[in-house]
Amino acid sequence: MSPSVAAVVALTAILAACGGDDGGASDDAAIDQDAGGDGAIDAPTDAADTVTCASPDACEWLESYLGEVLGKLTGEQPVSPGVTITRRATTSQRDVARQYLVDELTRLGLAPALHDYGSGKNVVVHLPSTTGSTMPRIVVGAHFDGVATGPAAADNGTGTAIVVAAARYLGSRTTRDRPIDLVLFDQEEAGLLGSTAYALKLRSDNTAVDSVHAFDMISFDGDGDGALELWKPDAGLEAQYRAHAGPRGIPIGVNPTFASSDHESFVQRGFATVGVCEEFSGGDSNPHYHRATDTFANVHLAYTTRMTRLLLAIIEDRSID
Repeated sequence: MSPSVAAVVALTAILAACGGDDGGASDDAAIDQDAGGDGAIDAPTDAADTVTCASPDACEWLESYLGEVLGKLTGEQPVSPGVTITRRATTSQRDVARQYLVDELTRLGLAPALHDYGSGKNVVVHLPSTTGSTMPRIVVGAHFDGVATGPAAADNGTGTAIVVAAARYLGSRTTRDRPIDLVLFDQEEAGLLGSTAYALKLRSDNTAVDSVHAFDMISFDGDGDGALELWKPDAGLEAQYRAHAGPRGIPIGVNPTFASSDHESFVQRGFATVGVCEEFSGGDSNPHYHRATDTFANVHLAYTTRMTRLLLAIIEDRSID
């Protein structure tokens, strides 16, 4: 999550924010690899994932899979023999993280593509309509980069893991009226660069978009109330989130002004958008934000999993006319 964003002065302006850049921790401190390696990740050899479930609540694999993806993004597990990610801030660190994400999505039987906008590259999985519908698409996204000070588990390893899990779940569904773009944004911490570039691409391509759902830092529930916070939600999206959250006993808070995350790139360009987070402005947010202690161990994985089930149910509901 970018800590601050300057006012947008033109439609195509790049939003400025404080956060990580290509300075900070050295590449050697962030990518451990065998001597003589080049930092590349070998292509995955595992068979495509065939685990399916009838609904998000029936996905018994969800918590362990979120933990696996988050663990690999934060150095708890190697992403391949001799390659461990401990930072996702510099160009080379983001390259290794991006390659892991591409390989994992490919292993799931999906077809990830790179959206190269110059200073960085977003990872995009497009799930077409299964019914031949030409309805506007849903965009689901999270930024995969982090600040240089730590492993960036909460911010935003959690959002990244949720989008990858969403790709696994939604990619297995046999009924989908609306197409879905699952996007892992680059360089959020450098000023929302990846999400800005993607929003501009959607506009320049005249892509019809139903809604944008941006997940950032869904990691912590210190007071145990199981609440979720929505940033600048479109009114219709807020109503849908509340309709799904109510029966699950999940309180919903709203911040109508918060602008320091990827949702802002789409709000500024007129898309129906919602940013989704733990209670960042509501006083119950991860105390390890942007610190060296933002580690896997300090993520409340059960909370992340519960929120993921809610988010998957909302996206699936919205994808079916």
